Amino acid sequence: MDIPDFIDLYNKSQEKELEQKVWEMWLSKYPHMTEETYISYYEMLRIAKQTELNPESNTPDSGVYIDQCFI
Repeated sequence: MDIPDFIDLYNKSQEKELEQKVWEMWLSKYPHMTEETYISYYEMLRIAKQTELNPESNTPDSGVYIDQCFI
């Protein structure tokens, strides 16, 4: 296996792992959601994948650190 192929497979596995973590977190939060606090799985996944930082404060503009359980 070539190095670029390995890197592609590794990145894909990291993405799938993140999707699984988000899914498990969303499932655990779903029973406690109300109409005001509802967030869809896809919205939570989009926020978890966000990587851009706010240049002034060096923090995400809005986001969720799923791997660190910060929401």
